[in-house]
Amino acid sequence: MTKYFLLSVFSLFAAAALSVLVAACGPTGRTGSAGEPATPVREEAPGSGADLYKKDIKPLAPEECGRCHTYQFNWLKDKGGKHRQDCVFCHEQFHAYNPRLDNWDALMPKCAGCHGMPHENGFSDCMECHRQPHAPLVIDFAILEQPIPGEGGRTDLACAQCHAREGREFADFPSKHNSEVNCNGCHAREHGAIPSCLDCHGPHLPTQEYGDCLECHAPHSASTIRQYSENVPNVACSTCHEDVYALLQANVTRHSAMQCATCHPTHGQIQGCRDCHGEPHGDVLHQRFIDCLECHIDPHNLPVNLRK
Repeated sequence: MTKYFLLSVFSLFAAAALSVLVAACGPTGRTGSAGEPATPVREEAPGSGADLYKKDIKPLAPEECGRCHTYQFNWLKDKGGKHRQDCVFCHEQFHAYNPRLDNWDALMPKCAGCHGMPHENGFSDCMECHRQPHAPLVIDFAILEQPIPGEGGRTDLACAQCHAREGREFADFPSKHNSEVNCNGCHAREHGAIPSCLDCHGPHLPTQEYGDCLECHAPHSASTIRQYSENVPNVACSTCHEDVYALLQANVTRHSAMQCATCHPTHGQIQGCRDCHGEPHGDVLHQRFIDCLECHIDPHNLPVNLRK
């Protein structure tokens, strides 16, 4: 008897617990027609649906793009130059790449859209040199060392496509600068960087500065002494012409007080004595001694050293 009583109490307790559970969870669906399953109820979240898409969205500002595209943002920040524009100025489409369509080239901005073809047909692939569009002047100089056909059948460096004057000078005045060093040797650190001669060459004089080098040497025709001014100090000439300078200093005459460039206005040019002095000794003597140096042996070691 006790056994049946306990079983009845347990059944009543289980039924009551099930009723409480159903009441707490609420309805689980609608009751359909006889024989049809109940349809789930899906309540719409507040602020959802078409209302979410009524607003116009402004493009992200560059600093917001930079949160994900940090690499590109920092290139633009440090070396972007005139490419420091709003990102959407170039990237009219973004986050639209589809690997199944392989549409990367179609999405990427084209340099010619703004720049046209500034280097003409010699370089139709801008990215061959300007490999980092977010830092357009950072150029891989190893590429530009490749020779290309030049004028008159000669071979130029690719740099000459943009730097035509320097390229012609290199070709016309060969020196170790273009046979051994080349453009890369001086300018590879950064496009547009102009090194000092003194970065590689010791100065002729302790007080010499980079500007003094350029009085005589043009970097792209270094072995050919350029036209210098008459004010070049004699001590600058002494670095190559030591013996001549020593004679002028040891035997002081009017020649010692003159600038070397007065008699040698172009490097290697030897002025004639008559250009300054005329014929000071009269016709008879000058007819007998046509060459002044027959008596005045050395113009750097005056007065005369006359023959006996």
